[in-house]
Amino acid sequence: MTEYASVSGQRVLVVGGARGIGKAIVSRLAQQNAIVTLTARDQARGQQVATEIASSSGNAEVYSLQLDVTEDTDQNLNRWLTDNELPDTMIFNAGVSPSYNRPEKVTDQEWDLIFNTNLRGAFIAARCYARQLINQGRPGSIIFINSIAGLIGAKRLSAYAASKHGLTGLVKNLAMEWAENKIRVNGVAPGWVRTDLTAGLQQNPILEQQLIDSVPMAYLAEPEDIADVAVFLSSHSARYVTGATWSVDGGLTCG
Repeated sequence: MTEYASVSGQRVLVVGGARGIGKAIVSRLAQQNAIVTLTARDQARGQQVATEIASSSGNAEVYSLQLDVTEDTDQNLNRWLTDNELPDTMIFNAGVSPSYNRPEKVTDQEWDLIFNTNLRGAFIAARCYARQLINQGRPGSIIFINSIAGLIGAKRLSAYAASKHGLTGLVKNLAMEWAENKIRVNGVAPGWVRTDLTAGLQQNPILEQQLIDSVPMAYLAEPEDIADVAVFLSSHSARYVTGATWSVDGGLTCG
């Protein structure tokens, strides 16, 4: 009998795994004896994080790969997938939100950067991984780290919310398309989490309290709260789960 939610011995690729939620996912996987490769735009930082997590997890197998999801993702990722044993799961966590502004003030450059990273990058990475799985006749799992902004409206985050709503639709469509190939596709939609992405809001006591007050459970999540759900979806215990986006938001989207 397979141990509940076990990922021991599984190979997992975490795209965008050098900080925040991605780093927490890599750490959780390593603690459970998964073989993990994280990607980062900064090669030195990626290697540093991989070494740090491997050491703190009892010399787990943690590797790093330099990858910018806005540039040559298909070519670079395909080369790595061809040269290495295919992962059992790919988790796409890369995302940006450089603009906190009313929609009429969002620039074309900001819009393009957000969509190229959050949605286009996600699709290209998933397509590249799925092609390899299909060619080899192997099952697999894809997990997109989304946001509650992909499920509800989000003031002053129009481009970010639009890209994440696109990701919600992508989960459903890819799950339908690739089910026959035994490739599961799911999403995880965090609420407010204490990461670099929300650092500016956390530094403003009034805004931080407003965020906390908006959450029924009355506190902000830690990255590990999100990581645990991603680990479950990576495991055999989630073998019949596909096409779903899981809200991990302290009840924020209940109303």
